[in-house]
Amino acid sequence: MTDPVNNSSEGAQQRETAASVPAWRQRWRRVRGPAIFAASALLVIWGGLPWLPAAWGVRFGTPYLTFFSLAVLGAAGFFMLLNWGPVSQPRSALTTFASILLVYVATVGGMVAFGTWYYPQFETPRAAAPRPAEESAAEKRGSAVFLNPAFACFACHTIEALGIRGGQRGPDLSDAGKQAEVRKPGVSAEDYLRESIVDPWACLTPLPGSGLAECQPVGDPAKTYPQLMPPVKDRMTKEQLDDLVVFMKSLRGAGMRNGKRG
Repeated sequence: MTDPVNNSSEGAQQRETAASVPAWRQRWRRVRGPAIFAASALLVIWGGLPWLPAAWGVRFGTPYLTFFSLAVLGAAGFFMLLNWGPVSQPRSALTTFASILLVYVATVGGMVAFGTWYYPQFETPRAAAPRPAEESAAEKRGSAVFLNPAFACFACHTIEALGIRGGQRGPDLSDAGKQAEVRKPGVSAEDYLRESIVDPWACLTPLPGSGLAECQPVGDPAKTYPQLMPPVKDRMTKEQLDDLVVFMKSLRGAGMRNGKRG
């Protein structure tokens, strides 16, 4: 025989549970703040940052824009989840563990995937473009020096013209040989490149879009900014440095090498 008291109490609990679960309109009112913030931030990231003046010397490529977007979406998603309201809880220890494992794998896996894509210096990059037939032995040795993890030139520099995707802390060296010819009047490209490697403080490279070609003298290095380039002169032999300079001098831009088409 059914107990009317128990039936009434169960019905009251069900009505209370149903009342405690907010409707979709109520949920939207709770999360619309973070959602609007995320939409506005994404609009600024993808619609504003790529159009910053080149003269500012700041350029945000796709990796940076992607990272900023993921950070915004992650922060907005966190606050939306906090304001979402009651959600059904796992019904067993196994589902609880599976939920925690899913969140961990998704978070850490996403960070590792992004880091592998964005930081190719975790592994030695390889030239994707075919090597020119007229490449000299010294240029080949210099390319090997550039890709040698012991010197890690690729950790900060990339050579897009050769398909070598390295780090982005330093400038792209695709046309380093061509640019070296005009950096210091009266100084040969070879001497300028050697000086830039051995003594990076000799002069400062002009900012992109500044309209300047010649490097600018450094007043007081201690008052400018910290030197990021490691002292490779203490790690390389004279022969390795000579080969690296020859390789750098040969870089003339996309499809060009030593003034000839590659």
